[in-house]
Amino acid sequence: MAIPADVQDYVEKNMKLMISQTETYLPFIKVAFPYSNNLADGVYNLIVGSALSVFVNQYAMRMKYPTADDFSEFGKLVLKYRDQVEKFFT
Repeated sequence: MAIPADVQDYVEKNMKLMISQTETYLPFIKVAFPYSNNLADGVYNLIVGSALSVFVNQYAMRMKYPTADDFSEFGKLVLKYRDQVEKFFT
């Protein structure tokens, strides 16, 4: 994997935290947005956006830039959490 292990760890911890928070707020989300067609995609995109910020910040703290391969690996890393979010809304 192109992503350094500690960066991967930070991203995964952020994904797990955001998914946990989503589970906590799920009753509110379902009541507040009852007419959304695909709320799972919206929530997943918000979570990935947060994880992307963590990912880029970890590189910035090292004074480096993520490569195209790093971004590709990031996509693979966060994709494994997609099903967890989808299950909240099925």
